[in-house]
Amino acid sequence: METDRVKKHIIAMAALCACVSVAPSASAQSAITLYGIIDAGLTRLTNDGPQGDMTKVDTGQMQVSRWGIKGQEDLGGGYKARFGLEGTLLNDTGGAGVGFGTPTSTSLFDREATVGIAGGFGAIDIGRQNIVGIMSVGMADPLGLGFASSSPNVLFAAMNNAAVYGPYGANNGGTALRQNNSIKYTSPVFKGLSFAVMRAFGEQSGDAQKSSYQGGAVLYNTGKLAVAGAYARMKNNTNTDLLTSHAYGIKYAFPAVTLKSTYSMNELRSTGRKIAIFGAGADVPVAQQFLVTAAYYNTRRSGDLADDSQQYILIGRYLMSKRTTGYVSIGRAVTDEVVTADQINLAQNFVAVGSDSANRFTMGIMHMF
Repeated sequence: METDRVKKHIIAMAALCACVSVAPSASAQSAITLYGIIDAGLTRLTNDGPQGDMTKVDTGQMQVSRWGIKGQEDLGGGYKARFGLEGTLLNDTGGAGVGFGTPTSTSLFDREATVGIAGGFGAIDIGRQNIVGIMSVGMADPLGLGFASSSPNVLFAAMNNAAVYGPYGANNGGTALRQNNSIKYTSPVFKGLSFAVMRAFGEQSGDAQKSSYQGGAVLYNTGKLAVAGAYARMKNNTNTDLLTSHAYGIKYAFPAVTLKSTYSMNELRSTGRKIAIFGAGADVPVAQQFLVTAAYYNTRRSGDLADDSQQYILIGRYLMSKRTTGYVSIGRAVTDEVVTADQINLAQNFVAVGSDSANRFTMGIMHMF
């Protein structure tokens, strides 16, 4: 019996050594990366309405907490197969993934689930992925897409608001920032210029336009100067309504300050509703490891109803290491009238229902791996 156990151990060790010896040659042809961001902060919100003050732990302040797996394989001839899987982390509760669709279901890889091929021609990716408009909004967003749950550029310019944009595009309800059943082409960069086009399919019989998305974007980036523009069209699930959007961004890096500005507007054909978002901000490095960001947003509704909101935000970030950042932020939001439960809240997750202004103080830490 003892001899049999020794033989089994020897066989197991030999199999393990064989696997290890094969690994270097396999990794020379392919690479897989596990990555993520864990971000959490302590927030104090002061509203002037009946909701009163609130202290809470919030996840994803400077950047949405996430984890992902990406990989590629060298196919030869300059071509590579690649994939990307990425999901939201709710590290204040331990949850993962954000629900979308009707009925709502939670997706583990709600942020991205794609497979594609890249080469000298550019890249083609198929699956669930960001709309191309994020090229312009994200590149020049004053906060770098920080405070995503209350950012006008994330909620309205990038249409990451299920209550407002859920009926349009290929998600069957949920955020329009990401589209299911999509194919995207991204061009190579030529002297700083690149572009992307994307189509998402509603996959409904009888009418290819139902729940569809079509978009295109152009980016010019020289390092110091970056300019981008994007356009998108989305249909509802009966092809009786159309949502259009156009977005623009510009960023310029001076030696002592980087200036950023964005403008976006989306329009609903059936009601004439327009939501326009203007953002402006600056990044100022005041020391080698300390960066100060100031941002302003104006969000305006017109066409059907008149509404207006302003946000003012100041952030200080201290780079503790290449992967870890501590931050402190103060902000104020004002709406032109008291927010009610039956209207679109242009200062969502900032100004509470029953109030027309709020102050916010946040301090937290962000770690990347």
